[in-house]
Amino acid sequence: MKLEELLNGAEAIRWGADPALDVTGIASDSRKIKEGYVFVAIRGTKHDGNVFIPDAVRRGAAAVVTDTRRATGCQSVLVKNARHAEAVMWNNAAGDPAAGMTVIAVTGTNGKTSTCFMLREIFAASGRTPGMITTVRSSVGDRIIDTGGGSSLSDADAAMTTPDPEIFYPAVAEMRECGADVLIFEASSHALDQRKLDPVSPDVAVFTNLSEEHLDYHGTMENYFKAKARLAESAKTLVINASDPYMARLSDMFRDKKTVRCFPGGQTGQGRDTVSALRRELLGVDGIRYLYYSRDAVFQVTSPIPGDFTVSNTMLAAAAALEAGAKTDAVRRALGRMRGVPGRLEKIDVNSPFTVFVDYAHTPSALEEILNTVRSFRRPGQRITVVFGCGGDRDRSKRRKMGQIVSSLADLAVITSDNSRTEDPESIIGEIMSGVDRERPHAVIPDRKQAIEYALSVAGCGDIVILAGKGHEKYEITSAGMRPFDEIGIVKQILGEKH
Repeated sequence: MKLEELLNGAEAIRWGADPALDVTGIASDSRKIKEGYVFVAIRGTKHDGNVFIPDAVRRGAAAVVTDTRRATGCQSVLVKNARHAEAVMWNNAAGDPAAGMTVIAVTGTNGKTSTCFMLREIFAASGRTPGMITTVRSSVGDRIIDTGGGSSLSDADAAMTTPDPEIFYPAVAEMRECGADVLIFEASSHALDQRKLDPVSPDVAVFTNLSEEHLDYHGTMENYFKAKARLAESAKTLVINASDPYMARLSDMFRDKKTVRCFPGGQTGQGRDTVSALRRELLGVDGIRYLYYSRDAVFQVTSPIPGDFTVSNTMLAAAAALEAGAKTDAVRRALGRMRGVPGRLEKIDVNSPFTVFVDYAHTPSALEEILNTVRSFRRPGQRITVVFGCGGDRDRSKRRKMGQIVSSLADLAVITSDNSRTEDPESIIGEIMSGVDRERPHAVIPDRKQAIEYALSVAGCGDIVILAGKGHEKYEITSAGMRPFDEIGIVKQILGEKH
């Protein structure tokens, strides 16, 4: 591909390279450079890619793209923003694969993956061919697309909510080759802040909620919100959870956009583009039921997935799908038959007198929501045990809060490890314990497998055990590296030995 074709739309400021130069590949890691590649010098949070320009040249880089005026020692192009340019280049190299597809992007702190899975089911029920990119799985139809989704040991280190441009755009191209005419994906705050998604203009952008997460990167909630809000800039239609104070601000910020405001709490709202969940019923372990009401559509939504959060997720998915052309019958049928999402309040199928769930909840708000959900459908006398920890090398401010939440809402808190990475697991646990009420039942067991064994051993008939934090993940990351860790398999093994 010619360099000028690759950089079309990349906001080039000065050309110090031959526009007709043939380029054989793109890399922002100098170690991946091969003869004829173009090296994109990214200024990252830990390293400045410009430092590695000499290494890239030694390895055969034909040109360098940079947003600094530093001498490069080879042909170079100065651009306004190197991260933006990298995304544009990969999109061009992949043939602008999302063009002509119906594009729906979902962002927020919690609920992104579940909402994406629901949208996939709705469009499949509509006779469309949806491609989906999520933290849990990327697929088109029944075909799995390799994007390093993070569910297995082999891709754990590369796992991220929104893949890097070098993975994202070729994956979308593969989906289009497989016949996908709808693209559904999770848009993370990191990806939006780092402009990985700049070339994509969603037909519909869905905003679920916002609570404390990734503050180690963003610094403040306001910065976190602004990063999420970037998705609205290029979207044609916004679908927002108007019950969330942060998300509600988007209506005022983007008055030029069509905005569908969803009120999962049942409020009626004001104006034409509002959706309310009326006659809400939480049916315990059997799911939820409510009346989806707007001026354009009124129908009953049922879902076998339990929990108050399912009302919000199904409502946002339904509203987004309807805005993107789906019919109400397809929405109703798809939501009614969808059994759940891997690692999201997923019930483990075991022969035991108590119930075991795994869930990805790893933030204060997600833990609180899951615990309140389970408390809403437990029967009198049923005890709730939660096994949880906090990730290492991540936001430390949430550790005390998570300890407080589990200590106050669970009948038994089992504090353990959860991807401690380079940190000392016991130091992390110490910070969690600063929020735990030591007068309430709790246990501290750093080894996660032993913690699970303990929780199962003390569970009584009818009790509910929640393994929180890892969800769909099949690995554990410690200072020693990654190792296989499949919680569902571990539970089945332990209970298989006892029953």
